[in-house]
Amino acid sequence: MRSRPSSSLLVVLLVVLITSVVSVQGLWTGKGSDGWKGTVRSDVKGYYGYLQALFLRNDLGHEPFAWEYVRYTSDGRTVNKYFCGTSLLMAPWFGLGHALALKDQQAPKDGLSIHEMRALSVGAWVYLLLGLLALRALLLGMGVRDAAVAWTVAALGLGTQLLQYAALQPGWSHIYSFCTAGVFLLVLHRIHRGAHPLWWVAGAALFGLLVLIRPVNGLMVLALPVVAGRDTWPLVRRLFARPAVWIAALLTAAAVVGIQPLLWYLQTGHWLAYGYQGEGFHWDRPELFKVLFGFRRGLFLWAPVLLLALAGTFQSLRRDRTRGLGLVAYWAANTYVISSWWIWYYGSGFGSRVFVDHYPVLAIPFALLLNDLTERRWRMAQAFIAGCIALLGFQMWQYYVGILHPESMDRHKYAFTFLRSGDRFRDQLGGNYQAAPYNPNGMDVVLEESCGLEGGCSRWQGGRIEERPEARANGRVCVFDASTEYGITFTATTDRLPTGRALFLEVGLQRFEARAGDSHAMLAITEVEHADGGTAYYEPFRMNPVPPTPGRWEQLEYRIPVPPLQPGDRLSFYFWNQGHAGQVLIDDVFMRVNAVRPY
Repeated sequence: MRSRPSSSLLVVLLVVLITSVVSVQGLWTGKGSDGWKGTVRSDVKGYYGYLQALFLRNDLGHEPFAWEYVRYTSDGRTVNKYFCGTSLLMAPWFGLGHALALKDQQAPKDGLSIHEMRALSVGAWVYLLLGLLALRALLLGMGVRDAAVAWTVAALGLGTQLLQYAALQPGWSHIYSFCTAGVFLLVLHRIHRGAHPLWWVAGAALFGLLVLIRPVNGLMVLALPVVAGRDTWPLVRRLFARPAVWIAALLTAAAVVGIQPLLWYLQTGHWLAYGYQGEGFHWDRPELFKVLFGFRRGLFLWAPVLLLALAGTFQSLRRDRTRGLGLVAYWAANTYVISSWWIWYYGSGFGSRVFVDHYPVLAIPFALLLNDLTERRWRMAQAFIAGCIALLGFQMWQYYVGILHPESMDRHKYAFTFLRSGDRFRDQLGGNYQAAPYNPNGMDVVLEESCGLEGGCSRWQGGRIEERPEARANGRVCVFDASTEYGITFTATTDRLPTGRALFLEVGLQRFEARAGDSHAMLAITEVEHADGGTAYYEPFRMNPVPPTPGRWEQLEYRIPVPPLQPGDRLSFYFWNQGHAGQVLIDDVFMRVNAVRPY
């Protein structure tokens, strides 16, 4: 009699099927059938850039400038700032897609055709499948019952950002880290169970690949006690009792990681290079609470199902102290490193993407907790997981259609959009509240001015300044209406501002909207203009963080990083009443310009 497939295996296949459907609907055919064109953007340009430079343009070390990843060396050569592990795992799918593009006479041959992009999506599905299968085998091998494994897989695959980065953003590094980490943990478990010493070499190769994908993945070495539990120290002693094994493992890991210095040498002529100029860690000011619970990217706010992994960590402290302490160390070390990065929310995105790499490790306490629940608590956990999956799916849809802001979510925006789905909630959020540039030694205030519009302002100038009955105490405001496109503007040149130092603007103002929607189309503009009139920097954003209350003055705040100025540059900040919409008043403008101290 043929046995039925286990529930956990069926759930693995279901998760991959749902992911592929979301990819096809959201990325392949969504957004006017052009969604696939956004596959290679942001960080992905750097990973994909290796493949284009090596196999298409043959210009590694002499690439055309791309601000996302190309950095120049002192001798004018270029270096890709990213590590190449993601590129390595992309390569087979890039090759498959490009082979199809070469056979299509209508397709471009620059590596950016629909064929390569779809091939990357298929590759992400395959890596998702491999990662989930490895995770399933690991958990079953650790004695977790099949039903608990099935719900763990469903929770991770459908209730976290893994769905976003496997289905809609397959070019980012996270699905590749997830897969590699899952297989790495499975190999550790096999070693723990007494597998042949060559498994150490396989584990070392996978560890090297993890580092090659993202160097901070090296912290996954802390997962050893999470897998082995109280057998950790006997396992380590067994390894060091065989020098040939650990030396071979060390050399294997070094050989894999050594691919990166080889690429640096090919680009720069040097075996070591650093492409993250102007970026780094603020070790003395980690944003721990914001990373875990904040409205912008909080891990547990945007993937609340992972609270079960946290609860499982505390349970492990009681059941297996070594595993529990290992989990505490893993959480602490990785959260500290993640929250110490200068841009702790890691740019635009949905939820906390950097934790996706660590889901295989977090799945262990998650599954062990489910495995030990009483019947009543098991039903409660199932209901909680189902609710989290539904919430994640809905919010992911909100992000896709523009209800959620891709960059600057906060508590006001979260409250405004929570469980909202109507068209009137789409594309309503704006504002600009970014992290300061990397500043390990802090920043200096180099210019500051408040202006109540009653006169006497030196940097805030221009616009239609009138006395209006709606005005605040001083009676004079800057007026925008159907006849006014631009208004009061802050300007400063390098006669007053430093050159060669990244800047950070703190902007404040009071805004009054006469009727609902009058200020919806208004943009705030940050601009840097060279002495010859050329534009060096231009960043527009919607003035309103959330739709305002008509007939009431409200305080607005912005935080805007600006790249270093060159001699003769002029910095401007102003508002653009595009479309000459309804009546908007502005008062009490404020600007503080900070400059990063040298480091």
